Amino acid sequence: MFDLKKEWSISFAGCGFMGIYYVGATGCILERFPRLIQDASKIYGASAGALMAAILTIGIPIERTCADLMSMAKEARKRKLGPLHPAFNLMQIVRDSLLGNLPEDAHVRASGKLCVSLTRVADGKNVLVSEFDSRDELIQALICSCFIPFYCGIIPPTYRGVRYVDGAISNNLPHCHLRNTITFSAFAGESDICPRASTLSFHEVRFSNVSIQVNTENMYRVTSTFFPPEPEIMAEICQSGYLDALRFLQENDLIKSECPLGSLELDAPKPACCELVSESTEAEKSNTNAKLNGLNPPQEEHWWLDQQLIQDLPVSIKRVLCEACRERHAAGSLLSQVTEFLPVKVASYLRIPCTLPVESACALAQRLVDWIPDVSRDMSWLYGMAGDIYKQARKNEAEDGDSEPPLRRCTSLPSGLDLWNQRELDVSAHPSTPEATPTYSYTFSWDSDTNPDHLPLTPPPTPTCPPSSGFGEAAPPPPPGAGGVWGLGLGRAVGWIRNMASDQASNPKQSDDPTSSS
Repeated sequence: MFDLKKEWSISFAGCGFMGIYYVGATGCILERFPRLIQDASKIYGASAGALMAAILTIGIPIERTCADLMSMAKEARKRKLGPLHPAFNLMQIVRDSLLGNLPEDAHVRASGKLCVSLTRVADGKNVLVSEFDSRDELIQALICSCFIPFYCGIIPPTYRGVRYVDGAISNNLPHCHLRNTITFSAFAGESDICPRASTLSFHEVRFSNVSIQVNTENMYRVTSTFFPPEPEIMAEICQSGYLDALRFLQENDLIKSECPLGSLELDAPKPACCELVSESTEAEKSNTNAKLNGLNPPQEEHWWLDQQLIQDLPVSIKRVLCEACRERHAAGSLLSQVTEFLPVKVASYLRIPCTLPVESACALAQRLVDWIPDVSRDMSWLYGMAGDIYKQARKNEAEDGDSEPPLRRCTSLPSGLDLWNQRELDVSAHPSTPEATPTYSYTFSWDSDTNPDHLPLTPPPTPTCPPSSGFGEAAPPPPPGAGGVWGLGLGRAVGWIRNMASDQASNPKQSDDPTSSS
């Protein structure tokens, strides 16, 4: 339950062209319980939510905001590619709208109460700014918060000399975790004021603190965020926001629960939008509808818009929506009706490969002309960013080279001393680091049949040689398996010593005569 005795704040999530939902919701609050907005300590916003937060903080009439939003949507629908067409410059349209609507002291009214969510390009961290030194600085902060990379452009705008992009990327619903923060979202989820899902959904996703249920309705709303729907659908979305806000006020006992859902101005004089139809004759309406379906026109005031879709909205918002829908289906406009036929639509799409290069060239030339004052600054930023990316890549490469494991120091034995076939060593017990490499000692035996696990510690018996062997005669080879090459060399040395001893024993006189020669 919302408590008015404590300090509270309001937070708006980014939603693009679905911001028409906020027009209906805030229109209901301003009509039924304006204190909720006027006495809020902080009003947070990201992307399109930041624009709505600024409008409420500064006190711009909500119907003017509705008219600007419907005009932006109209410009986006003019071309076959919609907002993706090169000639559509969303940031320039938003800038012109802010310059035309914000008063000169807008920064004074907004400082301290308005909090704009930004995403810093350098490190991707979220920044909340609430102090503005001038109106231009406030506009620049709002432009940065609405800049979607590649959708709005390539080079991000700056705020106080630092590059920022859409605040919805890092924090789409600032301070939503606080208990006394009223959250607004144009997607069905867990926000305080949001659409109600018509079907039960057990799955949800969280995008930058915004809860979004997984269903087909939200998928359509996400699409409408970037590609605006028809004016009739936007009018229906606007009334949906009005009813959801009214439900929130009733559930929190901010207004009487028995308060009717209809507008408080139902008894007011007929709005001006209803008088516009009197300018067109009945014959013109008949001809227009005859080209559509061959039937007589219905005798109703809002023939271009179902009145039930906007019956709960304030009269000022009704007027704007009716005017937008009337322009969409202008009476007597034969060309606008012919373009609705399927063959004409197909032909228009087939002409895109021919017309798009010319329109793109014109749009590119216009943007280059507008870019001339900022060329040096933007090129310096691009050069610095490329240098930082290169340095980071070199640093990562060096770190990857240093992190490679060192080569293991291995020792190999001569082929004659390869005793691995005689004894299996426990490889798992050996240390893997070069500093802890152990020193192995092996015991050689003349007896190859001896059990390798119980080798004798005494040397083997010396082989005997016949007395007839001379000094130069080689000792007989040792038996097989007597120790390999080392055993063979040792046997020869022993035989040579025994031959010398036997020669001295057989010729003692010759060995005692100093003149005798051997």
